[in-house]
Amino acid sequence: MTEKITLREELIFVLNHASELEHSLCCSYLFTAMTLKDKADEGLTPEQLEAVKRWKRTLNGVAIDEMMHLAIVNSLLVAVGSAPHFDRPNFPHDCAYYMPELLIGLEPFNEVTMQHFIAVEQPTGADVPYPITPQGIREFQGSRSNEIGPDAHLLESQGDVYGLIANGVRTLCSRLGESNVFVGPPPRPAVARFFEGNGWEPAWNLQSTIKAVVQIVEQGEGASGDNPDCHYTKFKNILDEYHALKAQDPAFEPGRPVLQNPFSRTPPEGYGEFNLITDDLAVDVSDLFNESYVALLNVFARMFVLTEETEEEANTLVEIAIALMVEALLPLGELLCRLPAGPATPGRTAGPSFVVKTMHALPYKHAAWKLLSERFAELGNHAGSLAQEGGDQTRPIRMVQQAFKRMSAMMA
Repeated sequence: MTEKITLREELIFVLNHASELEHSLCCSYLFTAMTLKDKADEGLTPEQLEAVKRWKRTLNGVAIDEMMHLAIVNSLLVAVGSAPHFDRPNFPHDCAYYMPELLIGLEPFNEVTMQHFIAVEQPTGADVPYPITPQGIREFQGSRSNEIGPDAHLLESQGDVYGLIANGVRTLCSRLGESNVFVGPPPRPAVARFFEGNGWEPAWNLQSTIKAVVQIVEQGEGASGDNPDCHYTKFKNILDEYHALKAQDPAFEPGRPVLQNPFSRTPPEGYGEFNLITDDLAVDVSDLFNESYVALLNVFARMFVLTEETEEEANTLVEIAIALMVEALLPLGELLCRLPAGPATPGRTAGPSFVVKTMHALPYKHAAWKLLSERFAELGNHAGSLAQEGGDQTRPIRMVQQAFKRMSAMMA
């Protein structure tokens, strides 16, 4: 099976899978961050609490990095003439088309989880084993490779994925000419500012694409693995500090007792094992989280298919995307990690599921804005109902309710 790209269709295929990889890692890291304790009444000493809060900030920061990688990949998809891709398999899922030994799920903070994250971000050739693997490695059979379309690419690391993409873009530009490869619209100023504000440049020509690919690999793997600011090193540092604190106090437990892969009902097309949330309030909050998450994906997708939007409207979409993350997903996810999972799993807490239904960008401007405004109003009204039913523990939902009302008005 050849490990190179010579056709645009192959490039789009690999970019779609790279988008799913970055999307899944973003959610996975964010989930683990939410499972870490951050309150003085959660049984940690002041020294331990300070360390755990620092780990939480680091994991959240890495999740934001992965979100920007996801945005870069989608900017490249649009630049080469395709649609943005914010769909992905539901958790837990394997990565059979590119890194077959990798299983991505929603794992609470513990030693094995951090070892897995280190393996995910390992530099090419490091040979760190994955402690969490698929139930079975899927094999792709056939007597010949596909000469007119994409094949699976069995790669060992994220660096290999992006090396394949970079070489594919170079090959296409050499064969077709750069202007015939990058046929999509250039990024709008509001979207470009979103990238620049986070230290990136959208991929919209050959030079910016190669620059972005190098930055993605360096930020994750650190190239040789010795970059103190790369994800690989950051995760290793967290695990080393965890070991040191555990040696000082064997009773040290920095994570909340959150379920692994928690779902309020059987997830669509889930590949591996999951745990069911049965507490009524936790189920309701889980559903609100998931629908808020899908709304965020719709806003993100719209940012990459701007058509008749003014610059003010484009800025509004960027502002709403950020507000959704900070004012809806984070407080709801943290709340879920504190709510009981239900009588079937005593002593355990729930957690966010990041459920995705079939996800397509809304293509028409008037309809897209109408649907998003309507949806934000529905989410706000539902949050208000939950806040009235849940008492003091649902105080974060009241803030989410107000955020959705504001977002609905902004898009009306």
